Amino acid sequence: MTAEIVVVNFYTLRDPDGFERALRVLVPRVRLQGHEGLRSYRFLGSGPRERRLVAIYEGPTAWVGHHARIMAWPEMVALRAAARLARTDLYGPLTPPMQVWIDEMGLGRKLRHQGESVGGFRR
Repeated sequence: MTAEIVVVNFYTLRDPDGFERALRVLVPRVRLQGHEGLRSYRFLGSGPRERRLVAIYEGPTAWVGHHARIMAWPEMVALRAAARLARTDLYGPLTPPMQVWIDEMGLGRKLRHQGESVGGFRR
């Protein structure tokens, strides 16, 4: 069994131009200074007011480490200001340290793990 984690974030854009400006800075920085366990980080367009991020991590430590590293970056703050995270689909293991981040980021009701709603999931 693999510990790899695949995440799809669904964003509803408040400010499409602001979102694109944030991405032009965020994606190169993630590639240069992001967590070494992040294998892939791609944003896809899915309409004039929607975007998706598909990210692949080598495992739970990389997922937690990635978020610990980038959440305070100015370009990530700008991205969150320009879009609302509508839903996150997570495939792979869901560990207690990941659950702490999920709780801190307020993802509980927006998260589906392996296709199932998580809500107040605890392990």
